[in-house]
Amino acid sequence: MNKYGFIYLLLLLTSCKVHDNASVQQDPTYVRQFHSGVRNMLNDQYDLAIQDFKFCLQKQPKDAAVHYALFQTYLKQERYQEAAYHTEQAAALDPKNLHYKRELAFMYQQLGKAQEAAEVFEELITADSKNRDYYSGALMSYEQLQKPAKSLALIQKMETQLGENPSTVLEKFRLLQQLGKTKESIALLEEARLRFPSEPSILANLVDTYFRAQNYTEAYGILKDLVEADPSNGVAQLMYGEMLYRSGQQEKGKSHLSAGILAEGPSLDQKMNILIMMVNESKGKGVDASMEPLVLYMTQTYPKEAKAHSIAGDYYYVCGKILQAIESYRQTLRCDPNLYPVWNQVLLLEFEQNRWSDLQQDATQCAELYPNQALPLFLKGLTLNRMGSYAQAKESLLAAESVLVNDNALLSEIYCQLTVAYFGLKDSNKATAQFKAAQQLNEGNLALELRYLQELIKYQIEPEKTQERLTQLLQKSADPRCTHLYALSFFQQGEYTKALEWQLKITDQKFIQNPIYQEQLGDIYFKLGQLQNALLSWKKAQELGEGSPALYEKITQKNYVQAP
Repeated sequence: MNKYGFIYLLLLLTSCKVHDNASVQQDPTYVRQFHSGVRNMLNDQYDLAIQDFKFCLQKQPKDAAVHYALFQTYLKQERYQEAAYHTEQAAALDPKNLHYKRELAFMYQQLGKAQEAAEVFEELITADSKNRDYYSGALMSYEQLQKPAKSLALIQKMETQLGENPSTVLEKFRLLQQLGKTKESIALLEEARLRFPSEPSILANLVDTYFRAQNYTEAYGILKDLVEADPSNGVAQLMYGEMLYRSGQQEKGKSHLSAGILAEGPSLDQKMNILIMMVNESKGKGVDASMEPLVLYMTQTYPKEAKAHSIAGDYYYVCGKILQAIESYRQTLRCDPNLYPVWNQVLLLEFEQNRWSDLQQDATQCAELYPNQALPLFLKGLTLNRMGSYAQAKESLLAAESVLVNDNALLSEIYCQLTVAYFGLKDSNKATAQFKAAQQLNEGNLALELRYLQELIKYQIEPEKTQERLTQLLQKSADPRCTHLYALSFFQQGEYTKALEWQLKITDQKFIQNPIYQEQLGDIYFKLGQLQNALLSWKKAQELGEGSPALYEKITQKNYVQAP
């Protein structure tokens, strides 16, 4: 039977009760009108139902069932004042009907009449002291009235009738705390702990209370019991794990910290703070592979949270997985682009990894978001120089110079790139002036001078003096960049055999595994007519990273293409 059928039957049975005038009850017209009202109410024809029930009241104003039917009808229309009146009438006319009284009590609560509701619930408890609903309703009313002492007395009465359980203990604890009886509340939980030794809610409240009282010894002592009683309590796992971790039991602590991170309950920030601690602690201590599942869990569980991807980037960076770190940081920025420190990290890593296309895209976007930050403007200019867009590069570099404050190292790099831009714009005088300005800020910087010499070689400006200077540098330094540039100088002069000779003198394996080295080696092989060797070197350059903007064309066209 569906619920509406049940209500209908309940009303019919109630309506058949004999009241003051039995003849009225048996009047066929009266019965038909009442049944019509019930049908109209069940069919949501509330106004018609009210008409029918009021007709019945005219015949028999003391029929509790009709008043109750009107209460239900008005309640469905959310006409609470009328509903309250008729449920009051029903309860008064049939005082032994506890269902009417219960509805009246909840109706009072709906109207905000907490005192009246509490009085009715107390009457119900007197009539049926075993009904938990009546206690719950009375407690809710006393809560609204802010009468914790009344609530406490009622719970004690309920325990006498129904017995003590963890829920009643915790409610008494809460009320004692509300009354300012802290010692009594703690004593209550400690006693309950002996009766319910494995009840997580009691242990958790004890831990929380001791922590708030700064009684850390007691709190940590109970934490172990709480974790054993409720392993799914993620917050407890994190707290206990951190305690063990910081006390020197790191492996055991990690086990609990991992369980806490994977559990429901702790907030994103709580989990993040623990992961950040673990990542920072692992710096300089080698890769902790056990953390990767936690990092993946965070990014998969919180895919739209920038923090989750940021900590993944930190983890991969610590592990030396730089490309994965870059991608995680970029995902961080997709979630929240307003994180300049993350932009800064991405740009620097892309620069270090020679990811020029990504760097140009990200530096451009970052410069638009942060026009007063010099680094993205500088890196945008640098990538534009690589593409041969010298006028745009100059504009970006001058903008970087204008917003830079107290950073001579970066200013020197800006002047160096301006040197490249002015050479590209065929203004060698300004280019040389920019180089000298950079040199003054960073005297003795080999990389800076090599970059200037590279431009001189590229544009064949004073080639003899350039080679002479390179010869001097080779005598002073074993830096493979000097040898590489020396080989380039012969290449630009068409002396390809000497270029190959000097290129192959480089033995530094790290430098050899650089796309710049491999691409130049391929260029030399091509000019010597060794196409297969050239293709092998160009493809190797492509595998190692991003070479010049012309590298792809060299491979696909199987021909030398002058880079910008």
